[in-house]
Amino acid sequence: MKYLYLTTTQPIGGRIKEIADDFIVEEIGVDYKTQVKYLPDKRVYVEWDKFFLENPEKKILHVDFEKKGLSTTAAINQLSRFLRISKKKIGYAGLKDKRAITCQRISISDVPKERISKFYYKNIKIYNPAYKEKEITIGDLKQNKFIITVRQISLFDYLDKIVSEFVKEIYEKGIINYYGEQRFGGVREITHKIGKLLLQRKYKEAIILYLTQTNEYEEEHIKKAREDLKKDLDYRKHASDFPARAGYEKQMLNHLANQPEDYLGAIKCLPKGIQYLFVHAYQSFLFNQLVNLRLEKGFGVKQIEGDKIINDKIHLPLFGYETQFSSGLAGQLEREVLKKEDISLLDFKNQDYGALSSQGEYRKFVSEVYDLKLEEITDDEINPGKKKIKLSFVLDKGQYATNLLRELIKPEKIGWC
Repeated sequence: MKYLYLTTTQPIGGRIKEIADDFIVEEIGVDYKTQVKYLPDKRVYVEWDKFFLENPEKKILHVDFEKKGLSTTAAINQLSRFLRISKKKIGYAGLKDKRAITCQRISISDVPKERISKFYYKNIKIYNPAYKEKEITIGDLKQNKFIITVRQISLFDYLDKIVSEFVKEIYEKGIINYYGEQRFGGVREITHKIGKLLLQRKYKEAIILYLTQTNEYEEEHIKKAREDLKKDLDYRKHASDFPARAGYEKQMLNHLANQPEDYLGAIKCLPKGIQYLFVHAYQSFLFNQLVNLRLEKGFGVKQIEGDKIINDKIHLPLFGYETQFSSGLAGQLEREVLKKEDISLLDFKNQDYGALSSQGEYRKFVSEVYDLKLEEITDDEINPGKKKIKLSFVLDKGQYATNLLRELIKPEKIGWC
Protein backbone atom coordinates (compact mmCIF):
# COMPACT_ATOMS: atom_id res chain seq x y z
CA MET A 1 0.00 0.00 0.00
CA LYS A 2 1.44 3.34 -1.07
CA TYR A 3 1.15 6.42 1.15
CA LEU A 4 2.28 9.92 0.23
CA TYR A 5 3.17 12.78 2.60
CA LEU A 6 1.98 16.34 3.14
CA THR A 7 4.67 17.34 5.61
CA THR A 8 8.20 18.29 4.59
CA THR A 9 9.99 17.72 7.90
CA GLN A 10 12.94 15.36 8.13
CA PRO A 11 11.94 11.74 8.95
CA ILE A 12 12.71 10.83 12.55
CA GLY A 13 12.46 7.06 11.97
CA GLY A 14 11.54 4.70 14.78
CA ARG A 15 8.58 2.44 15.34
CA ILE A 16 5.36 2.34 17.32
CA LYS A 17 3.44 -0.29 19.30
CA GLU A 18 6.55 -2.07 20.53
CA ILE A 19 4.65 -2.68 23.77
CA ALA A 20 0.96 -2.10 24.52
CA ASP A 21 1.74 0.81 26.85
CA ASP A 22 3.17 2.73 23.88
CA PHE A 23 -0.28 3.23 22.36
CA ILE A 24 -2.98 4.55 24.69
CA VAL A 25 -6.44 5.52 23.42
CA GLU A 26 -9.05 7.39 25.48
CA GLU A 27 -12.56 7.80 24.12
CA ILE A 28 -14.28 11.21 24.11
CA GLY A 29 -18.08 11.22 24.21
CA VAL A 30 -20.55 12.95 21.91
CA ASP A 31 -20.73 15.93 24.28
CA TYR A 32 -16.97 16.57 23.87
CA LYS A 33 -16.71 16.49 27.67
CA THR A 34 -17.09 12.86 28.70
CA GLN A 35 -13.68 11.25 28.45
CA VAL A 36 -12.83 7.72 29.53
CA LYS A 37 -9.53 8.17 31.32
CA TYR A 38 -6.81 5.53 31.43
CA LEU A 39 -6.20 4.36 35.00
CA PRO A 40 -2.70 2.87 35.26
CA ASP A 41 -3.36 1.10 38.57
CA LYS A 42 -3.25 -2.68 38.34
CA ARG A 43 -6.69 -3.13 39.88
CA VAL A 44 -9.71 -0.86 40.07
CA TYR A 45 -12.13 -1.46 42.92
CA VAL A 46 -15.82 -0.74 42.40
CA GLU A 47 -18.22 -0.88 45.37
CA TRP A 48 -20.86 -2.75 43.42
CA ASP A 49 -23.11 -3.50 46.41
CA LYS A 50 -23.21 0.19 47.29
CA PHE A 51 -23.83 1.18 43.67
CA PHE A 52 -26.78 -1.19 43.24
CA LEU A 53 -28.20 -0.16 46.62
CA GLU A 54 -28.05 3.56 45.81
CA ASN A 55 -29.23 3.34 42.19
CA PRO A 56 -32.73 2.22 41.28
CA GLU A 57 -32.63 -0.84 39.05
CA LYS A 58 -32.71 -0.12 35.32
CA LYS A 59 -32.08 -2.33 32.32
CA ILE A 60 -29.02 -0.60 30.85
CA LEU A 61 -25.73 -0.22 32.68
CA HIS A 62 -22.89 1.92 31.32
CA VAL A 63 -19.30 1.31 32.42
CA ASP A 64 -15.81 2.43 31.45
CA PHE A 65 -14.10 -0.50 29.75
CA GLU A 66 -10.31 -0.66 29.65
CA LYS A 67 -8.40 -3.39 27.85
CA LYS A 68 -4.75 -4.11 27.14
CA GLY A 69 -3.42 -6.23 24.26
CA LEU A 70 -6.90 -7.37 23.22
CA SER A 71 -9.18 -6.46 20.33
CA THR A 72 -12.54 -4.96 21.25
CA THR A 73 -14.37 -8.06 20.04
CA ALA A 74 -12.10 -10.42 22.00
CA ALA A 75 -12.55 -8.37 25.17
CA ILE A 76 -16.33 -8.23 24.71
CA ASN A 77 -16.34 -12.01 24.19
CA GLN A 78 -14.60 -12.51 27.53
CA LEU A 79 -17.05 -10.21 29.33
CA SER A 80 -20.14 -11.83 27.79
CA ARG A 81 -18.82 -15.27 28.63
CA PHE A 82 -18.24 -14.36 32.27
CA LEU A 83 -21.62 -12.62 32.60
CA ARG A 84 -23.35 -15.48 30.73
CA ILE A 85 -25.21 -13.10 28.46
CA SER A 86 -25.32 -12.68 24.70
CA LYS A 87 -22.73 -10.44 23.08
CA LYS A 88 -25.69 -8.63 21.50
CA LYS A 89 -26.48 -7.19 24.94
CA ILE A 90 -23.13 -5.38 25.09
CA GLY A 91 -22.90 -2.14 23.10
CA TYR A 92 -19.88 -0.03 22.18
CA ALA A 93 -19.23 3.07 20.07
CA GLY A 94 -16.23 1.86 18.08
CA LEU A 95 -13.58 -0.80 17.62
CA LYS A 96 -10.26 -0.04 19.27
CA ASP A 97 -6.71 -1.25 18.55
CA LYS A 98 -5.53 -4.62 19.79
CA ARG A 99 -1.87 -3.74 20.35
CA ALA A 100 -2.68 -0.93 22.73
CA ILE A 101 -4.26 0.11 25.99
CA THR A 102 -7.71 1.44 25.10
CA CYS A 103 -10.43 2.98 27.24
CA GLN A 104 -14.01 3.27 26.05
CA ARG A 105 -17.58 3.42 27.34
CA ILE A 106 -19.77 0.33 26.86
CA SER A 107 -23.37 -0.53 27.75
CA ILE A 108 -24.65 -3.81 29.19
CA SER A 109 -28.34 -4.62 28.98
CA ASP A 110 -30.00 -6.79 31.68
CA VAL A 111 -26.75 -7.04 33.59
CA PRO A 112 -26.58 -9.88 36.15
CA LYS A 113 -25.62 -8.02 39.34
CA GLU A 114 -24.19 -11.00 41.17
CA ARG A 115 -21.82 -11.81 38.31
CA ILE A 116 -20.58 -8.37 37.30
CA SER A 117 -19.58 -7.66 40.89
CA LYS A 118 -17.19 -10.65 40.65
CA PHE A 119 -15.86 -9.99 37.16
CA TYR A 120 -12.13 -10.36 36.73
CA TYR A 121 -10.10 -11.00 33.61
CA LYS A 122 -6.44 -10.30 33.04
CA ASN A 123 -5.92 -7.06 31.09
CA ILE A 124 -9.58 -5.95 31.31
CA LYS A 125 -11.00 -3.43 33.80
CA ILE A 126 -14.54 -2.16 34.24
CA TYR A 127 -15.29 0.85 36.43
CA ASN A 128 -17.31 4.07 36.77
CA PRO A 129 -20.77 2.45 36.53
CA ALA A 130 -23.98 4.40 35.83
CA TYR A 131 -27.48 3.47 34.73
CA LYS A 132 -28.68 5.09 31.50
CA GLU A 133 -31.80 5.05 29.34
CA LYS A 134 -30.15 4.04 26.06
CA GLU A 135 -27.68 1.46 24.82
CA ILE A 136 -24.37 2.59 23.34
CA THR A 137 -24.18 1.91 19.61
CA ILE A 138 -21.56 2.26 16.87
CA GLY A 139 -20.73 5.92 16.33
CA ASP A 140 -21.77 7.16 19.79
CA LEU A 141 -18.53 9.05 20.30
CA LYS A 142 -17.03 12.27 19.03
CA GLN A 143 -13.27 11.87 19.24
CA ASN A 144 -10.39 9.79 20.53
CA LYS A 145 -7.37 11.03 22.46
CA PHE A 146 -4.08 9.27 21.72
CA ILE A 147 -0.97 9.12 23.89
CA ILE A 148 1.72 7.56 21.71
CA THR A 149 5.34 6.58 22.30
CA VAL A 150 7.67 6.28 19.31
CA ARG A 151 10.73 4.12 20.05
CA GLN A 152 14.00 3.09 18.38
CA ILE A 153 14.81 6.62 17.19
CA SER A 154 18.43 6.87 16.02
CA LEU A 155 18.23 10.58 15.23
CA PHE A 156 19.74 12.59 18.09
CA ASP A 157 20.60 15.97 16.60
CA TYR A 158 17.83 18.56 16.51
CA LEU A 159 15.14 15.97 17.32
CA ASP A 160 13.16 18.44 19.44
CA LYS A 161 13.40 21.07 16.69
CA ILE A 162 12.20 18.65 13.99
CA VAL A 163 9.22 17.56 16.09
CA SER A 164 8.34 21.20 16.90
CA GLU A 165 8.41 22.06 13.19
CA PHE A 166 6.30 18.99 12.48
CA VAL A 167 3.66 20.08 15.02
CA LYS A 168 3.49 23.51 13.39
CA GLU A 169 3.13 22.04 9.90
CA ILE A 170 0.40 19.62 10.99
CA TYR A 171 -1.64 22.50 12.44
CA GLU A 172 -1.31 24.33 9.12
CA LYS A 173 -2.10 21.40 6.79
CA GLY A 174 -3.87 18.69 8.76
CA ILE A 175 -3.27 15.06 7.77
CA ILE A 176 -4.40 13.06 4.75
CA ASN A 177 -7.39 10.97 5.76
CA TYR A 178 -5.98 7.68 4.47
CA TYR A 179 -7.31 4.35 5.59
CA GLY A 180 -4.54 2.67 7.56
CA GLU A 181 -2.85 -0.70 7.08
CA GLN A 182 -5.12 -2.37 9.61
CA ARG A 183 -8.03 -1.79 7.23
CA PHE A 184 -6.37 -4.07 4.70
CA GLY A 185 -5.65 -7.08 6.88
CA GLY A 186 -2.39 -6.29 8.64
CA VAL A 187 0.82 -7.85 7.35
CA ARG A 188 -0.93 -9.99 4.71
CA GLU A 189 -2.70 -6.96 3.17
CA ILE A 190 -5.32 -9.08 1.40
CA THR A 191 -8.68 -7.94 2.78
CA HIS A 192 -9.26 -5.44 -0.03
CA LYS A 193 -8.09 -7.94 -2.66
CA ILE A 194 -10.66 -10.43 -1.40
CA GLY A 195 -13.27 -7.65 -1.49
CA LYS A 196 -12.55 -6.99 -5.16
CA LEU A 197 -12.83 -10.69 -6.03
CA LEU A 198 -16.16 -10.89 -4.19
CA LEU A 199 -17.47 -7.89 -6.14
CA GLN A 200 -16.41 -9.69 -9.33
CA ARG A 201 -18.31 -12.80 -8.12
CA LYS A 202 -15.04 -14.78 -8.08
CA TYR A 203 -15.90 -16.55 -4.85
CA LYS A 204 -13.52 -19.50 -5.23
CA GLU A 205 -10.53 -17.25 -5.91
CA ALA A 206 -11.48 -15.08 -2.93
CA ILE A 207 -11.66 -18.02 -0.52
CA ILE A 208 -8.43 -19.59 -1.73
CA LEU A 209 -6.64 -16.25 -1.36
CA TYR A 210 -7.97 -15.84 2.18
CA LEU A 211 -6.95 -19.33 3.22
CA THR A 212 -3.58 -19.70 1.49
CA GLN A 213 -1.91 -16.28 1.13
CA THR A 214 1.17 -16.16 3.36
CA ASN A 215 3.50 -13.45 4.57
CA GLU A 216 7.00 -13.56 6.01
CA TYR A 217 5.78 -11.91 9.22
CA GLU A 218 3.18 -14.62 9.95
CA GLU A 219 3.77 -17.30 12.56
CA GLU A 220 5.53 -20.29 11.02
CA HIS A 221 2.82 -22.75 12.10
CA ILE A 222 0.05 -20.82 10.32
CA LYS A 223 2.29 -20.07 7.35
CA LYS A 224 3.02 -23.80 6.85
CA ALA A 225 -0.68 -24.67 7.18
CA ARG A 226 -1.50 -22.21 4.39
CA GLU A 227 1.29 -23.51 2.16
CA ASP A 228 0.24 -27.14 2.62
CA LEU A 229 -3.38 -26.33 1.86
CA LYS A 230 -2.42 -24.50 -1.32
CA LYS A 231 -0.72 -27.61 -2.73
CA ASP A 232 -3.84 -29.77 -2.96
CA LEU A 233 -6.83 -27.71 -1.68
CA ASP A 234 -7.94 -30.72 0.36
CA TYR A 235 -10.10 -28.84 2.84
CA ARG A 236 -11.00 -31.81 5.03
CA LYS A 237 -7.40 -32.97 5.27
CA HIS A 238 -5.99 -29.62 6.33
CA ALA A 239 -8.76 -28.31 8.61
CA SER A 240 -6.90 -29.61 11.67
CA ASP A 241 -3.61 -28.00 10.56
CA PHE A 242 -4.83 -24.52 11.49
CA PRO A 243 -4.58 -23.60 15.19
CA ALA A 244 -7.63 -22.63 17.23
CA ARG A 245 -6.74 -18.93 17.01
CA ALA A 246 -7.23 -19.16 13.22
CA GLY A 247 -10.93 -19.58 13.93
CA TYR A 248 -12.28 -18.01 10.76
CA GLU A 249 -10.11 -20.23 8.57
CA LYS A 250 -11.29 -23.31 10.47
CA GLN A 251 -14.95 -22.32 10.00
CA MET A 252 -14.43 -21.98 6.25
CA LEU A 253 -12.50 -25.24 6.00
CA ASN A 254 -15.10 -27.19 7.96
CA HIS A 255 -17.82 -25.87 5.66
CA LEU A 256 -15.85 -26.68 2.51
CA ALA A 257 -15.00 -30.14 3.82
CA ASN A 258 -18.71 -30.97 3.56
CA GLN A 259 -19.57 -28.75 0.56
CA PRO A 260 -16.34 -28.36 -1.45
CA GLU A 261 -17.84 -26.15 -4.17
CA ASP A 262 -19.94 -23.85 -1.99
CA TYR A 263 -17.49 -20.97 -1.78
CA LEU A 264 -20.16 -18.32 -1.22
CA GLY A 265 -21.45 -20.48 1.64
CA ALA A 266 -17.96 -20.38 3.16
CA ILE A 267 -18.19 -16.58 3.22
CA LYS A 268 -21.59 -16.82 4.91
CA CYS A 269 -19.99 -18.87 7.73
CA LEU A 270 -18.17 -15.77 8.91
CA PRO A 271 -19.70 -13.19 11.28
CA LYS A 272 -21.61 -10.47 9.43
CA GLY A 273 -19.11 -7.83 10.53
CA ILE A 274 -16.30 -9.75 8.83
CA GLN A 275 -18.37 -10.29 5.70
CA TYR A 276 -18.98 -6.55 5.37
CA LEU A 277 -15.31 -5.82 5.99
CA PHE A 278 -14.09 -7.29 2.69
CA VAL A 279 -16.07 -4.97 0.43
CA HIS A 280 -15.53 -2.01 2.76
CA ALA A 281 -11.79 -2.67 2.63
CA TYR A 282 -11.88 -2.51 -1.16
CA GLN A 283 -13.82 0.77 -0.99
CA SER A 284 -11.10 2.03 1.36
CA PHE A 285 -8.39 0.92 -1.08
CA LEU A 286 -10.08 2.85 -3.91
CA PHE A 287 -10.36 5.90 -1.66
CA ASN A 288 -6.62 5.77 -0.97
CA GLN A 289 -5.94 5.35 -4.69
CA LEU A 290 -8.03 8.43 -5.47
CA VAL A 291 -6.17 10.43 -2.82
CA ASN A 292 -2.81 9.41 -4.30
CA LEU A 293 -3.91 10.22 -7.84
CA ARG A 294 -4.81 13.76 -6.81
CA LEU A 295 -1.47 14.20 -5.05
CA GLU A 296 0.56 12.67 -7.88
CA LYS A 297 -1.05 14.99 -10.40
CA GLY A 298 0.05 17.95 -8.32
CA PHE A 299 -3.33 19.11 -6.99
CA GLY A 300 -2.30 18.59 -3.38
CA VAL A 301 -5.20 18.97 -0.98
CA LYS A 302 -6.72 22.02 -2.65
CA GLN A 303 -10.25 22.07 -4.03
CA ILE A 304 -10.66 21.22 -7.73
CA GLU A 305 -13.60 21.53 -10.12
CA GLY A 306 -16.49 19.25 -9.17
CA ASP A 307 -15.41 18.48 -5.59
CA LYS A 308 -18.14 17.64 -3.10
CA ILE A 309 -18.03 20.10 -0.19
CA ILE A 310 -19.65 19.18 3.13
CA ASN A 311 -19.33 21.60 6.07
CA ASP A 312 -16.67 23.51 4.13
CA LYS A 313 -14.49 20.40 3.76
CA ILE A 314 -13.61 18.41 0.62
CA HIS A 315 -15.12 14.92 0.68
CA LEU A 316 -14.17 12.10 -1.67
CA PRO A 317 -16.38 9.12 -2.54
CA LEU A 318 -16.29 5.68 -1.04
CA PHE A 319 -17.57 4.12 -4.25
CA GLY A 320 -20.83 2.16 -4.23
CA TYR A 321 -23.75 1.36 -6.51
CA GLU A 322 -25.52 4.63 -5.65
CA THR A 323 -22.44 6.84 -6.14
CA GLN A 324 -22.85 9.64 -8.66
CA PHE A 325 -19.62 10.66 -10.36
CA SER A 326 -18.62 14.24 -9.64
CA SER A 327 -18.63 16.81 -12.39
CA GLY A 328 -15.51 18.36 -13.91
CA LEU A 329 -11.97 17.36 -13.06
CA ALA A 330 -12.94 15.58 -9.84
CA GLY A 331 -15.21 13.24 -11.81
CA GLN A 332 -12.46 12.54 -14.36
CA LEU A 333 -10.13 11.39 -11.60
CA GLU A 334 -12.83 9.20 -10.04
CA ARG A 335 -13.45 7.46 -13.38
CA GLU A 336 -9.72 7.02 -13.90
CA VAL A 337 -9.35 5.13 -10.61
CA LEU A 338 -12.21 2.72 -11.42
CA LYS A 339 -11.00 2.21 -14.99
CA LYS A 340 -7.53 1.27 -13.79
CA GLU A 341 -9.10 -1.29 -11.43
CA ASP A 342 -11.53 -2.56 -14.10
CA ILE A 343 -14.45 -2.08 -11.70
CA SER A 344 -17.79 -0.37 -12.28
CA LEU A 345 -20.20 1.19 -9.83
CA LEU A 346 -22.74 -1.53 -10.66
CA ASP A 347 -20.29 -4.19 -9.41
CA PHE A 348 -21.02 -2.96 -5.88
CA LYS A 349 -24.56 -4.37 -6.16
CA ASN A 350 -24.23 -8.10 -5.48
CA GLN A 351 -27.34 -9.94 -6.62
CA ASP A 352 -26.15 -13.22 -5.09
CA TYR A 353 -25.79 -11.99 -1.51
CA GLY A 354 -26.77 -8.57 -0.20
CA ALA A 355 -24.11 -8.47 2.53
CA LEU A 356 -21.51 -8.14 -0.23
CA SER A 357 -23.12 -4.96 -1.58
CA SER A 358 -22.52 -1.33 -0.69
CA GLN A 359 -24.36 1.79 -1.78
CA GLY A 360 -21.38 4.05 -1.07
CA GLU A 361 -20.83 7.22 0.93
CA TYR A 362 -18.35 10.09 1.33
CA ARG A 363 -15.28 10.63 3.49
CA LYS A 364 -13.25 13.70 4.41
CA PHE A 365 -10.11 14.19 2.31
CA VAL A 366 -8.10 15.89 5.06
CA SER A 367 -8.43 15.45 8.84
CA GLU A 368 -7.88 18.05 11.53
CA VAL A 369 -5.60 17.30 14.47
CA TYR A 370 -6.38 18.81 17.87
CA ASP A 371 -4.15 19.46 20.90
CA LEU A 372 -1.01 17.96 19.34
CA LYS A 373 1.75 18.12 21.94
CA LEU A 374 5.27 16.79 22.34
CA GLU A 375 5.14 15.43 25.88
CA GLU A 376 8.76 14.34 26.26
CA ILE A 377 11.97 13.18 24.60
CA THR A 378 13.95 10.64 26.64
CA ASP A 379 16.29 7.67 26.32
CA ASP A 380 14.60 4.47 25.14
CA GLU A 381 14.87 2.11 28.11
CA ILE A 382 13.91 -0.88 25.96
CA ASN A 383 16.40 -0.14 23.19
CA PRO A 384 19.72 1.12 24.67
CA GLY A 385 21.43 3.77 22.60
CA LYS A 386 18.14 4.93 21.08
CA LYS A 387 15.71 7.76 21.85
CA LYS A 388 11.95 7.74 22.34
CA ILE A 389 9.37 10.49 22.16
CA LYS A 390 5.87 10.72 23.58
CA LEU A 391 3.11 12.62 21.77
CA SER A 392 -0.50 13.32 22.65
CA PHE A 393 -3.24 14.47 20.28
CA VAL A 394 -6.97 14.23 19.57
CA LEU A 395 -8.66 13.05 16.37
CA ASP A 396 -12.29 12.93 15.32
CA LYS A 397 -13.89 9.47 15.32
CA GLY A 398 -12.98 7.22 12.43
CA GLN A 399 -9.58 8.85 11.91
CA TYR A 400 -6.34 6.86 12.07
CA ALA A 401 -3.57 7.89 14.45
CA THR A 402 -1.12 6.09 12.18
CA ASN A 403 -1.72 8.76 9.51
CA LEU A 404 -0.17 11.38 11.78
CA LEU A 405 2.62 9.08 12.97
CA ARG A 406 3.46 8.05 9.41
CA GLU A 407 3.99 11.71 8.51
CA LEU A 408 6.42 12.06 11.43
CA ILE A 409 8.33 8.81 11.00
CA LYS A 410 8.09 8.56 7.18
CA PRO A 411 8.81 4.80 7.27
CA GLU A 412 10.57 3.12 4.36
CA LYS A 413 9.24 -0.40 4.93
CA ILE A 414 6.61 -2.50 6.67
CA GLY A 415 7.08 -3.26 10.36
CA TRP A 416 7.17 0.30 11.70
CA CYS A 417 3.86 -0.25 13.52
